[in-house]
Amino acid sequence: MADKTPPSQPAGEVDPTQETYDIIIVGAGIAGLSAAIYTTRERLSTLVLERQLPGGQILLTARVENYPGFPEPINGMELADRLTQQAKRFGARIETGAEIVRVEPAGEGAERHIVLHGKDRRFRGRAVILSVGSEYRRLGAPGEKRLMGYGVSYCATCDAPFYRDKHVMVVGGGDTAVDEGIHILDFAKRVTFVLRGQEFRAERILLDELFSHGDRVTVLANTTVEEIIGEKRVEGLVLRDVAADRKYLYECDGVFVFIGLDPNTAFLKDTLTLTEGGFIRTDACRLTTSVPGIWAAGDVRADTLKQAATAAADGVTAALNAKQYLRGKGAHMART
Repeated sequence: MADKTPPSQPAGEVDPTQETYDIIIVGAGIAGLSAAIYTTRERLSTLVLERQLPGGQILLTARVENYPGFPEPINGMELADRLTQQAKRFGARIETGAEIVRVEPAGEGAERHIVLHGKDRRFRGRAVILSVGSEYRRLGAPGEKRLMGYGVSYCATCDAPFYRDKHVMVVGGGDTAVDEGIHILDFAKRVTFVLRGQEFRAERILLDELFSHGDRVTVLANTTVEEIIGEKRVEGLVLRDVAADRKYLYECDGVFVFIGLDPNTAFLKDTLTLTEGGFIRTDACRLTTSVPGIWAAGDVRADTLKQAATAAADGVTAALNAKQYLRGKGAHMART
């Protein structure tokens, strides 16, 4: 297995004695961990690189109700831990705190491989699966950055308990916003949703549960957030009624923002073909990218449904297609 670069070696150099992995998976969310389960079961030496903690966005989800095999809701952290342990059981090596800053194809023919450049190390793989996921999009409103952590949040699982018996705003109307709003209602006295459009975009089953809370839920449609107000913490939002073109102050104790995702692909812009929004373009069936030997899986791909179950399916698809690619090259299959 790969070892840390020895002190005598120049920073960033690949140790010539370091193993070249059959598969390197960048990102340990549901897609990456699912891929690792399949590659290791195929006896492919597998390294998973994660810059934070295994689990990805699912760690921020209080309850997962639509992942197959769980008749009762499961906490996102527990689901992530189960997937991590399963991948490790089959032999995947998972390294956290490993941020990749550049991806570079190298070699030709059977010797072709992919070099992944970290901040002070390099990793080498015969094939690479990119499952780097996305991050919650920011509003970009004045006051948001300054009050982040002081009433501005992007994680209900993390912060909802701080708002017991308080009035909280939720910006967004999709599945994530509604699901997280339901969780916030376990603590908050009242939740007000701010929608840019006229209606929610969430599943009907989620909306039914949300509105079962009666007058504890308020909806402000056709409304945008112009500014977040507060000295030491959030005290309210300056909102704009789009139809009336009128601004007004709406007092609250905190605001949770769920308005979509931005892909973690800045380091790939010179390597792969991306959409205007930064998502990776792939073949719809095989999940291949514009560079041979590199696949993409999960929320980072263009045109995905951005669901936990489809992320797992992506990981499996990428893993099995990468296996076929390696066998076609006659690459060495590690026996672990």
